[in-house]
Amino acid sequence: MRVIVVPCLKDNFAYLVADGKRCAVVDPGEAAPVEAALAREQLELAAIWLTHHHWDHVGGVKELVAAHPGIEVVAHSSDHERSPCVTKTVDEGDTVKLGALTAAIIHNPGHTLGAISFHVDGAVFTGDTLFGAGCGRVFEGTMDMMHASLQKLAALPEATRVYFGHEYTRANLAFCQAAEPGNAAVAARAAHVPTPSTPSTIGEERASNVFVRARDAATFGDLRTRKDTFKA
Repeated sequence: MRVIVVPCLKDNFAYLVADGKRCAVVDPGEAAPVEAALAREQLELAAIWLTHHHWDHVGGVKELVAAHPGIEVVAHSSDHERSPCVTKTVDEGDTVKLGALTAAIIHNPGHTLGAISFHVDGAVFTGDTLFGAGCGRVFEGTMDMMHASLQKLAALPEATRVYFGHEYTRANLAFCQAAEPGNAAVAARAAHVPTPSTPSTIGEERASNVFVRARDAATFGDLRTRKDTFKA
C-alpha cells in the first residue's frame, strides 16, 4: 500500500490509498487537488472513502464521480442521505476492498453520529475523530461516545500510522502542553512538528494526546470543553 497526502482547502487532508495503479481517495474536500495528484502519481481512481458527511470532507465527491463514472463511494449507513453519490454503506466490522487491500470499518460516533475510520495495512484514516495530538469537536454525539471512540482507536497497535483530517497538530500540542505541563512526550513532540504533520502513530497519540489519555468520559469532556475556548 502507498499513501499520498493531498492537501485540500485551507487545512484539510485528503489521501490517495494506492494498490498498484488503482487507488481510493479518503475525504476529498475538493476535486482539483485530487485530480492533480492522480495525474502526477499516474493512478486510476476506483473508490471514494468518506469518514463523515461534513462539507469539507465531501465537497469534491460529485465532481470526482462525474469525471470517473462507476467508482464506488463508501460512507456509514447513517450518512447515506447526508453524503453525496453514496453507492455502498458500511458499519462497524464491515470491510471494503481495493485490489489486494482490505480496509476494516471502525465506527467512531462523537464528532458526528456516522463517523468512521478505515483501518488498512498498518494504517488508520480517522477523519475528524482522532487528530495529531487532538480530536474533533463533539457536534452530534456525546462526550461518552467520543471518549469511547478514541479509546477504540487507541487500542490499535502502537505502530499503526494515523492519517487524520486536518493540519491542527501544532495548535493541539499547545493545548496538550497547557493541560499536561509535565508530560515530556508532549514537550518533545511540540519541539519537532513536521510539515505536514500527518501521519502520526497510535503510540505517539497514547503518549502525547491528552484526549486519548483521558482516564474517563468526564475527564475527556472537561478537556474537550476547555479546548473549545483555548487560546495559546
